[in-house]
Amino acid sequence: MPRIFHAFAILFLIGSAVYVYKVKYDTMALTAEVARYNKLIAVEQDRIALLKAEWQGLNRPDRLQKMADNNPDLVPLTTQQIVRWQDVPDRTSNVDMIGDKLSTLGLVDPSLATGATKPAARKP
Repeated sequence: MPRIFHAFAILFLIGSAVYVYKVKYDTMALTAEVARYNKLIAVEQDRIALLKAEWQGLNRPDRLQKMADNNPDLVPLTTQQIVRWQDVPDRTSNVDMIGDKLSTLGLVDPSLATGATKPAARKP
C-alpha cells in the first residue's frame, strides 16, 4: 500500500511541476503580448497627437483668413442658411428600374422581391 501511495505522490508532484511550468510560460507569453499591445497603444497615441497638431496647424486663423481672401466667391454665413433637422427633406429611395421592369414582366421570383419602387418619370 505505501508503494502505491508513494507512486501517486511522485506522479502528483511531477504533474504539478509540469502544470506550474506551463502556467509560468503562459504568463510570460501573455506578459509579452501585453507589452506588445502597450507599445502599439503608445504608437497610436503618438499618431493621434500628430494628427491633432496637424489639425491645429490647418485651422490656424491666419491661414484660413488667407484662404478666404484668395477666394472672392465666399460670403459670410447668414441665418437663413441654417435649418432645423426636421426641415431637411427625406432622401428619395433608390430606384431599381431593371428590377421593376422584370417584376412587371413577371420574371422575378416573388419571394425575392424587396418592395421595389416604381421608377420616377424622366424629364426629356
